[in-house]
Amino acid sequence: MPEEKKTRHSQQRDMIYDYLRSTHEHPSAEAIYTELKAKMPNLSLGTVYRNLKLLEESGKIRRISALQNAERYDCICCDHAHFVCTKCGKVRDLEPIDAREAAGAFTLEDGDVPLGVSLTISGVCAECRKNA
Repeated sequence: MPEEKKTRHSQQRDMIYDYLRSTHEHPSAEAIYTELKAKMPNLSLGTVYRNLKLLEESGKIRRISALQNAERYDCICCDHAHFVCTKCGKVRDLEPIDAREAAGAFTLEDGDVPLGVSLTISGVCAECRKNA
């Protein structure tokens, strides 16, 4: 886990982190902003992005690259994969994975030691297939 940087305490950062911990969704910065704006009228989208970056750098959250370069955020920081639906854009957690075991599926250079895995599987979710 990355070393935690010394940052000034922020009520806005706490609200963003609490929101991420309370949801099983993997919201975008824009969705977080929309959700929290009613509770904190002075919140700006730029503030959300800056605080997400600080939370990511401190190891409290992960940034997920979803579809069309859309970034989503997750507060589950153990190694696990995500499934992204190409129809509705929903992001779902998959079971945690062992970084060394997963890396064994790939050819690494001698001496390379995997420290983490970031895997996103794209496809069509069961709900979208059912509604097609």
